Amino acid sequence: MNKLACLAALLAASPAFAQDPDPVYQMIDGISFCMLGEGKADTTVAQLGTYDWTSEADAEMGITTFTPPAGPTMGMVSNEVGFCHVESSAIGTGDAEMAFSLFMMGGNSGIEVTAEGADADGCMTKTLSNGAVAVLTSGGQDPVCESDADSAWRFEFAGG
Repeated sequence: MNKLACLAALLAASPAFAQDPDPVYQMIDGISFCMLGEGKADTTVAQLGTYDWTSEADAEMGITTFTPPAGPTMGMVSNEVGFCHVESSAIGTGDAEMAFSLFMMGGNSGIEVTAEGADADGCMTKTLSNGAVAVLTSGGQDPVCESDADSAWRFEFAGG
């Protein structure tokens, strides 16, 4: 069995990897929180405690940040329906793309990728059956489409 198949089997058998400091597993959890939270802070935050992630709302900035107990991963969701973002300072965009694929292979979300493409900057996009569009970039203030050092998935939801 190849590495991807083994990881998919593990993903299907375990609901989350938040207690695992592996940044790929944490990215899978972050993707899960974003996709299932549908850009709603209250829905997203309700999932976090089950997996030992914590959150902090910032009313002035209009976002809620969320983090695992330890590790190089963080996320944020808008307090009004709009976006959710999960970022790793330890894995590149290739591993983040694999994390997305592994989450989708688990098949538990009920959400499917309906189209793939690229945004205006040439970065990978995935349109989802719930109406969201996910874009893969590097992390940081000025993201680029590919990076070996960091990564981010940004989910834009209808109404945002």
